[in-house]
Amino acid sequence: MIRLKDATRAKLMVIHGFTMVALGLGLFYIRAAMTSVFYYVIGCAFAFLLVAASLLFIAVLDWICAAGLGSRQIYKVRGLLILSTAAASASIFLILYPGSTIRMLCYMIAVYAALLSIGKFRLAAYWTGTRREQKVMYGLAGVAIVFAGLLIAAAGRDEREALAVVAAYSIFMGLQMLLSLYYLQQQTLREIGPTQASV
Repeated sequence: MIRLKDATRAKLMVIHGFTMVALGLGLFYIRAAMTSVFYYVIGCAFAFLLVAASLLFIAVLDWICAAGLGSRQIYKVRGLLILSTAAASASIFLILYPGSTIRMLCYMIAVYAALLSIGKFRLAAYWTGTRREQKVMYGLAGVAIVFAGLLIAAAGRDEREALAVVAAYSIFMGLQMLLSLYYLQQQTLREIGPTQASV
């Protein structure tokens, strides 16, 4: 079985976060380029490809990070693994399905955002760090719920507006991933500190 060091797993999660930020910036660029009917069609196609490639890459990263955790730890993150795999599969389906639209993409990501926010609320509820960090985690989960609503609302609007909401959510997701990882590292350092002092 593959065994990953904690440092390697953390680096992969950082890549995960920056991938989502890059996806959001890429979608904003595509949106800016959609200035005519021709570029609308090309832009939508590139948007689908970019989202599918990013979600597939993230799903692979999630499974690699889970490698070597052991059955008990993998059981704890099974929901995240299933969700990321399902999101990647759904995005690939949207590419292959001839009738795919930005509206369908918005609905898919809205479901993804809503389910992820449930996991964030659970993470915040069991957070063992500082109260301030816990409040931030609750805030991030709440913002994710708001984005889910915005994505549903944007599904019925112009493609450029809908794509802007998808891009904004992607950047938010990447940044909150990096912030969560930072908080987890700080929590680990606080736990190690007293242990080393007592040795």
